[in-house]
Amino acid sequence: MSHRLYALLLCLALIICPVCPAFAVEADPEEENVFVDPTYEPDALTWDADHPELLEESMLIARSAILIEESTGEVLFEKNADEIMYPASTTKILTAYIALQMADLENDIVTISQNAIDLVPPTYATIPVRAGEQVPMKDLIAATLVRSGNEGANAIAEYLMGNIDNFAVLMNQTAAMLGCSSDTHFTNPSGAHDENHYATVRDMAIIARAAMKNELFASFVSKNTYEMRATDHHPLRTLVGGTSILNPEDKYFYGDATGMKTGFTNPAGYCFVGSATRGGIDLISVVFYTSRAGRWTDTKRLLEYGFTQVESISPEALYGQEPRVITVTGFSPEDPEQGELTLGIRAVDDTKDMLIVGNKEKINLLRENFSQVSSIRWSGDGAFRAPIQAGDVLGVLTYYAENGTTADYELIATRSVAARENAPLTLDQIIAYTNADENPFPRFSGDMLVPPGALLIAFLLLRRFIRRHRKKRPKPPDIKPIKKRYVR
Repeated sequence: MSHRLYALLLCLALIICPVCPAFAVEADPEEENVFVDPTYEPDALTWDADHPELLEESMLIARSAILIEESTGEVLFEKNADEIMYPASTTKILTAYIALQMADLENDIVTISQNAIDLVPPTYATIPVRAGEQVPMKDLIAATLVRSGNEGANAIAEYLMGNIDNFAVLMNQTAAMLGCSSDTHFTNPSGAHDENHYATVRDMAIIARAAMKNELFASFVSKNTYEMRATDHHPLRTLVGGTSILNPEDKYFYGDATGMKTGFTNPAGYCFVGSATRGGIDLISVVFYTSRAGRWTDTKRLLEYGFTQVESISPEALYGQEPRVITVTGFSPEDPEQGELTLGIRAVDDTKDMLIVGNKEKINLLRENFSQVSSIRWSGDGAFRAPIQAGDVLGVLTYYAENGTTADYELIATRSVAARENAPLTLDQIIAYTNADENPFPRFSGDMLVPPGALLIAFLLLRRFIRRHRKKRPKPPDIKPIKKRYVR
């Protein structure tokens, strides 16, 4: 009788209390009394927090682990990455990913079935819902991720595909489409243990990378709490998750962490798919079959290692390491650089994200060959003459990214260059001066008479010289004409 009363009081507390703490993130190992936390191998090397770049497989408790750079998918570290493992509730990453692709988040309302509730094994994490309760799809996805609600995953599957089996088929098709291997296979949307429900950490990293491209998914997994809207069965509920690295008050808190999803069953051990961001670098880690604390310590060690292996840099920063220097003509003799001018760089569209992320070898290669992935269009004919003012745009640099996108950057004068006094005007200056003159006739200046006057004087002097020095021809003899003679 006392047990029934206790159960009744507990149910009433769940209905009345708007805050629902995480009584169990996954199955409770103490209840089943089977799982024993794995430990480090006897000959394991000691991890040095001051040198996270010296990570070895033995420094991780996890039986299987992987670390990838999110933007490219490049594998940075792996340990038994292709071993077939049980993914437990990290499965819900794929379930949520599919739901976010298929559902109408603004209008879809899911009616929780009794079957969705009954399919949850004893001791597995649940969310406070009842059969017949109508829950917005957006809330159901969030609750499934944050609270690891198993009936939430089942309800999503039934709503989208009619039943669990059909949804499992869709899960496997989606995994294959994303590039997962045949070593990954799903039989249910929640991760409840099944001998035929398995995955590799490599494939789970592929799924997590695809899911993190969805902004709503990334937003859900970055939180440890979620306010689930009131329904006709429950008032507003605050769901609490169990991702310790996201909790500032937890000893395993990791400041760079951005999510993602926990998992546990006795056969699977403790699992965790994690993500973190630092300095524009996004990483994803996966650890399967580790200890209760190891899912956090293993994850931190993987992420810290990754941040030592990957570098991020912008095209502006790459250019700034070896900026373009031009030579300006017509500069003042007092110019300190004798006409040499270093050009700065400024993005035409500063909202465009062109951050380059890659291993250090790749970034160093870009440094050495930046001119091969960029081009410059100079202003005018590319010949620069003083005066030049600081901030003048002298050209546009175009950067060509690996993914085919481009970005333009203005090349600007970093200082002013004064012109030499009394320097003759350039052709462009003459044209500009003429176009700006409102007088339709050329302006008269005494200087304009100098060239033709000089030519005239030279001509006259030459003519005079020729006349003086020309030899006079002798006059022909004056021969009188012979008179005509007549012969008789």
